[in-house]
Amino acid sequence: AVVSTQSTGHYYITNNLRMLASSDFLDDIAHIEKHYYNTGYSAGWEEGKKEGEKEGRVLGYKQGALVAKEIQSFASFAATLIANLLNPSSRLKRALHSLHEMCSGFTMENTEDLVERFNAIKAKHKQVCSLLSKQKTATETSTPDLSF
Repeated sequence: AVVSTQSTGHYYITNNLRMLASSDFLDDIAHIEKHYYNTGYSAGWEEGKKEGEKEGRVLGYKQGALVAKEIQSFASFAATLIANLLNPSSRLKRALHSLHEMCSGFTMENTEDLVERFNAIKAKHKQVCSLLSKQKTATETSTPDLSF
C-alpha cells in the first residue's frame, strides 16, 4: 500500500516486513525491489542449503554402500584365497594376509585419511592379482597358450 502524508510530502511504502520512507517515490520503488531481491535471495539460499544437505546425505549413503560392498568383496577374495590356495608363495601369502587385515580394520568414519586407506586397499588388491597371475598352477604346462 502507498500512503502519502500531506504535511511532510513523504511517501510510505509498506509491506508485512518493513516500512520504507523517502522523499522520492522512485527511490522507494528501487529500495523495495532491492529489499525483495535480498529477501528472496536469503530465503533461496537457506532453502538451497537444506536441500543440499538432504541430497548430500543421500549421496553419501549411496557412495558409502558402494565402498563397503567393494571392501567386503576384497576381504572375501582374500579370505577365500587364504583358505583354498595350494602352495602360495610367501610373498603372495603375506600380501593376502595384509589385504585381509586392511579390509577387516577399515572403518567408514569420515577421517582425513579415508580415501588414502581405501586407495591403499585397492592397490594391495592389484598387487595380489599381479602375484596370482605370475604364480604357476598345477594344470599349467610349459607350452605357450593357444589362441584362436
